[in-house]
Amino acid sequence: MTVEVSALLPIVLMVLWLFFSYLFYFMNCGITQGIMEEAVQKSANVRVTGADYDTGKISYAKLNKKVIMENIISSNKNGDVKAQKEIRQKLGQHLFMAKASSVNVSTTPLRTSVKVSMQSNVVSFQFLSAFGIRLFEYQGSEAALGDFEMEQIRGWNAIEGAMD
Repeated sequence: MTVEVSALLPIVLMVLWLFFSYLFYFMNCGITQGIMEEAVQKSANVRVTGADYDTGKISYAKLNKKVIMENIISSNKNGDVKAQKEIRQKLGQHLFMAKASSVNVSTTPLRTSVKVSMQSNVVSFQFLSAFGIRLFEYQGSEAALGDFEMEQIRGWNAIEGAMD
């Protein structure tokens, strides 16, 4: 009986370790997705409205001096660096037994997007990556268009004023 238990106990513990690693992986995926959604929306709002990244405050005096089609012609990338830094910082603080391997924030004139790769630090599966087997890795992406409604209303007001 002792021999059977000594053979069975490591298998039971390994199955439990795998189960909890699986739970931690999905918890980390949710955390990563939430952080990406928040940061990409803030970066898109900075791009469209010129708002402050940290507070979200908008200077309407500065916004009204912009050319109406400026957001389509040029892409303001001020929020990209801040978003990338914030994502890395928050992932470092909130992920459990995982690390972010890459964070990329990019801006085009019409949208802001972010891509994050996260890898769980499960000790028993890291040796498999040497053979090309990758378990518990997450690659997520998120995109936001920004607050274009405000820009449309501002454009309509400018056109109405020109028509009067």
